[in-house]
Parts: sequence; structure tokens; C-alpha cells
Amino acid sequence: MINSSLDQYRALLARQQSLYQQQHKRLSRRVHDDISQHLTLLSLQLSLALSDAKPPANWSQMCQQWSNLVQEMGQNLRSIINEIQPRIIDDLGLGAALQWYVNSSPSGVQCQLLLPRQPASLAPVAANELFAICRDIVSDLLAPNGIKQAVIELEQSHDQLRLHVRVGGKHPDLAPLVSKTLDALSIHERLFCVDGGIDVNEHAANGLAITLSIPATTRHAVSHAA
Repeated sequence: MINSSLDQYRALLARQQSLYQQQHKRLSRRVHDDISQHLTLLSLQLSLALSDAKPPANWSQMCQQWSNLVQEMGQNLRSIINEIQPRIIDDLGLGAALQWYVNSSPSGVQCQLLLPRQPASLAPVAANELFAICRDIVSDLLAPNGIKQAVIELEQSHDQLRLHVRVGGKHPDLAPLVSKTLDALSIHERLFCVDGGIDVNEHAANGLAITLSIPATTRHAVSHAA
């Protein structure tokens, strides 16, 4: 019994390590493609400009191009930082982070967000993991399979917080990929680490629903006087 539990624990750690390595590789590629290459290009352009005895006729246009390149790198850098750990989760909570996320039309998927009237308190580790899993489901399951619209709903009871990702209509090609994608993303193991679980339901009328559940404690909303 003890050996079996130890083997399961070792397998869980191995899957987690593999997932972290995949994430690090993806982020490394983004840093290289979105930041390093642009910095090299900018450095080369500035070096060529400094080697000119006098500014060229299109100097102002060149400066504008460099400014645009710097702004693009800044946006890419903020995107990478938010992918690692969105600061908004720590500052304003999971609901605000999800609102920011759906407003960005993630991966080309138009998401409708439904939030409870009363926010819930989660440990930072759990909130970040729940947000990351929701983002992975949208970017790695829905978007690659042509899903253009989805509903994300955060629901709470006295002891459970549930995050539903719903896709309406019939998608016969999507359902068989759900289990495979969830397994590839180690969703079950990631939720297990924060005492959570996942449930997948498919209905002919209501479409596909992926529900993430995690223990939560209720936090009373703070009202601010005008």
C-alpha cells in the first residue's frame, strides 16, 4: 500500500516536472522570437544610423519605426510576464484576472464571463493554478479546434469554487480530443496538487462543459463609501 502510494507520488512529480519543462521551453521560444530577435534588429539599425555622418532624409520615419519596435517589445514582455504569473490575481483576485483575460479575446476566442456577486478567497497558489488551467483549456483545446465562442463562469458555494468552461452547439470533432488534451496538459495532476478536481459533460442540447472545482472560503465583498 505504501509502495503504491509512493509510486503514484513519484509519477505525479514526474508529470509536473515534464509540464514545467514544456512551459519553460514555450516561454523561452517566446522570449527568443518576440524579444531577442527584435533587440538584435534594433541594435543593428541603431549602429547603422550612428555610422552615418549626417541623418538620412527619412530620419523621422526611422525613429518612428524604432519607437514602434520598442513598444511592441514592451507589449510582448508584459504578455510573457502575465503568462508566468498575472499580477492582477494577487492585486485584485481571480475574478478580475478572468475579466482582464476575456477582454483580450484570448487566442481569437470570444469569451463571455459570468461572475458571482460575492467574490471568493483562494490561496494565491490555487488562484494562479485555476487561472492557468482555464487559459490552457482555451488556448490549447478550444482555439486549435476552431472554437470561436465560449462561456466562462465562476460559481461558488459555501465550500467549493467551480469554474465552468462551456461551448454551445454540437462539436463532434472536439469531444474525443478533450480527454487527450487534458492529459497532455496534466490537468488532473495540477488540480490534485491544490485539492481540486475536474468534470467533463457533453449534452446534445447544451454542448460541452468542462468544470474545474476547488475548495474555497467565502470572502465578504468590501463596500467603499462615495
